[in-house]
Order: sequence, then C-alpha cells, then structure tokens
Amino acid sequence: MVVDWDCGPGRHTIPVAQSIGGKGKVFVVDIHPLAIKTIREKAEQNGLRNVETILISSYDTGIQNASVDLVLLIDIVPIVKETKPLFKEIHRLLKGKGRAYVSHIHLSMAKTRKLVEDSGLFNVSECKGHDMMIVPIEKQDSKSS
Repeated sequence: MVVDWDCGPGRHTIPVAQSIGGKGKVFVVDIHPLAIKTIREKAEQNGLRNVETILISSYDTGIQNASVDLVLLIDIVPIVKETKPLFKEIHRLLKGKGRAYVSHIHLSMAKTRKLVEDSGLFNVSECKGHDMMIVPIEKQDSKSS
C-alpha cells in the first residue's frame, strides 16, 4: 500500500495507482476537499478502483497500523507547521520495512534532514539532490496501550 500525503491534483497518485494495479492500494490524504474531489474524478476517469481518498483535518488518517509500504511526501514538509505529529502518524502507518519518500525544492536538504532526525522516529537512508528516502527507526514494543 502507498499513501500520497497532500496529494494535490494527483500528479503522482494516478501513475502510482496505475503501476501497482489491482493488487495494491493508494490512499490519498489531503486537507482540501477540492483535492479529494479531483482525485476521485481522475480515478474514475481512469477506471482505477485501487484509490481511496481520505479527507483529514488533523494528522490522523485512520489507516491501519503498520500497513503501508511507501508514503509519498512531495512538496509537503516545508509547509507543515508541526512536523512531529506528521512524522508520528507516518511512523505508525509504515510497515517495519516501509519507507517514506521526501521531495521538495522549498527547504534545504540539511534543514529537512534535521526535521526528520529530530523527530526521533526516522533515519535518512538516501539523500540526493532534492530527494530523500527515510526509514522508520525500529518500533519499540509497548506494554501500555
């Protein structure tokens, strides 16, 4: 499963949904109703049944724990006021071997790396140009719930 966080008009959503086919699913997460409506229309126009839209008002997506293979964070990190709750939700969503792809041109990679590492939830596994792959730090078993 893939999550396209802050999907906008679906520039990445539709190609990803097409490439993974019916065996996979793409969750589209956004705070803007117009973005959600646009993605629904594009998915329908393209005959895609593997796209699920989620309109959020906070960082809680409602997606099942440890169920996601990849989260796309394209042009989102610089505009998020509080990155720690964002990273916490992404960490919750990702499978143990899951990854998040971070890409943007509005914030230096050094600042982005610091935000990622300061979350205490992720390490940077690759960084090239404006692109970064981050991996969750191993989840600790918790006796409290």
